Amino acid sequence: MLAVCYSSSSASDPVFGQTGNVTTGGYNWGMSDWLPNQTGLVINGVYFRYTTVKDLAADLLVTIRNSDNEAVGYIYSRTDDWSGVPGNTIVGYDPLPGILGTRFGTGEIVTEGDGEVTNATVRYNYMYDTCAEPINDPTCPGFEDALYKYLLDNGLLNQGLDINDPFYDQWVQSQLNREVDVTEQEEEEISQEEIDEEQSDMEQQLDATTSIAELGGGNQVEIMTQLASVPQFDAYYTVTIDGGFYPEATVLQDATLPDNRRALSNLANDATHRSMVRSQYENN
Repeated sequence: MLAVCYSSSSASDPVFGQTGNVTTGGYNWGMSDWLPNQTGLVINGVYFRYTTVKDLAADLLVTIRNSDNEAVGYIYSRTDDWSGVPGNTIVGYDPLPGILGTRFGTGEIVTEGDGEVTNATVRYNYMYDTCAEPINDPTCPGFEDALYKYLLDNGLLNQGLDINDPFYDQWVQSQLNREVDVTEQEEEEISQEEIDEEQSDMEQQLDATTSIAELGGGNQVEIMTQLASVPQFDAYYTVTIDGGFYPEATVLQDATLPDNRRALSNLANDATHRSMVRSQYENN
């Protein structure tokens, strides 16, 4: 009998869901057994499916409906006329304009004529906002105001407060969280001021427009004089290096160098070769 739900990402967003098959216990049902107990819940549509068993010529009307808890009559009702048609299965969905779930009273499937309904399924699509009552969830906007009003209305902020009340515990925790948030914000602001001061000092030191007087103080003239001075290299140009005559230290042991016999042999062979080549042309 639990409803099938699927929710969105945050507590303040709508939650959509669908009930189970309300006809599992019969063709009469109470809505409180199937809908979540949520403030502001609305019904967006009704899904239905059923099969009729009847003779072709028989007249049969099938009606699905819910009584209205706030008025005489029905808040939802649909009727299918099966007269003159064979029995069959019908599947459909009736969209509704977001009617408050509290108005849906007892539901039922009723027939008029000859025939019966089998294998019926009826499901209700619904939607609700978990923050319709902010006091139900500390993450909801306006939770603290709603909690304060609850405590005030129930006398829990007076001397006779009940410290065991769960809403009082939530209110105390909420106040503590608020103090922590304020302290953290102040610390972040102080830290940011220190960072800004450090950055300002660094920018001033690295500023390209900073004058020499700011960097050198009262020694500006001395600094300029040192930067403009030209080194004297005359002392290095006039140095004389001692010199003189250095005798040859290498002495040849033999006065005559022998001929290279291998080279002479190669030269003779080359001369013979040239003579033979030349003789071929002369003979011709």
